[in-house]
Amino acid sequence: MKVIAEEPWNWFLFEDGKTLYLDVLVEHGATSYSVTNVLNIDQATTFKQKGSAYLNVLASDMRTKALMRQWSVPALPSDWAELSISAVREWNLHK
Repeated sequence: MKVIAEEPWNWFLFEDGKTLYLDVLVEHGATSYSVTNVLNIDQATTFKQKGSAYLNVLASDMRTKALMRQWSVPALPSDWAELSISAVREWNLHK
């Protein structure tokens, strides 16, 4: 897994094989956490056409749903935390 794009303090886009994951920072008062979405084919295609501007819109929608407690967590790899943290560390080393 690797990070392929980032909007600082907003989101990371991860790639694992052909799968894209958008991990979005959600802040609510003194609490912050992330929500993750597996991009479907339509979302991945739109990202390839429109770039990070599209991911900003998608991230905003994800954040709103999370804050309204309407977010359902998709199935993520069982080692998601370790893989994503490792990928972010690697990304930060090569920026």
